[in-house]
Amino acid sequence: MRSQSILPVLMAAAIGHTVAQEEERVTGELGDAQIVSGNPPGLVYEAVLPEEPWASGLSMQGNVKGSIVAASAPDGVGVEFRVRFSNLPTSDGLLSYHLHAAPVPEDGNCTQTLAHLDPYIRRGSPPCDASAPETCEVGDLSGKHGLIDPAGGAFEAVYVDEFASLIEGQGAFFGNRSFVLHLASDLTRVTCANFVL
Repeated sequence: MRSQSILPVLMAAAIGHTVAQEEERVTGELGDAQIVSGNPPGLVYEAVLPEEPWASGLSMQGNVKGSIVAASAPDGVGVEFRVRFSNLPTSDGLLSYHLHAAPVPEDGNCTQTLAHLDPYIRRGSPPCDASAPETCEVGDLSGKHGLIDPAGGAFEAVYVDEFASLIEGQGAFFGNRSFVLHLASDLTRVTCANFVL
């Protein structure tokens, strides 16, 4: 008799736990980011950092050097990113980098690049969960693929981001936009560059 009365209680607890887990999942106002297929083969964009630094007062001489090369993934699903930075500020903590919604203006003002590329209106808080990249801002590359530890002064990474697009007109398209390198602690903008064909 007792086992019959406990069973409904256990089932209700299990259902409640599952519902609570689903409610805790953070996603954009327009839902999860969609995997992008059909990126044009052979298309390559590159963003090269300028010689002159944008930020001042950081532990580096001159500007961070490097670039992000973005090419259609071999199967057209997502974008392959090749990230390479050197001369990183080594005593200012971890660094993050993001695709931003607007290009860098001619005067190099990184604050004019607006917010992160976020077509699903996810916003950055709480932070991206790399184990569920579809719930992150499309532009939060370091949230999905790892922060930069500048201890060695340089950083290199190659990965495919399935949610970025090289198809003009899509919300996740970044070919007419920029990326910004930030201090991860407070999102101070260190340097930035535009993507060009």
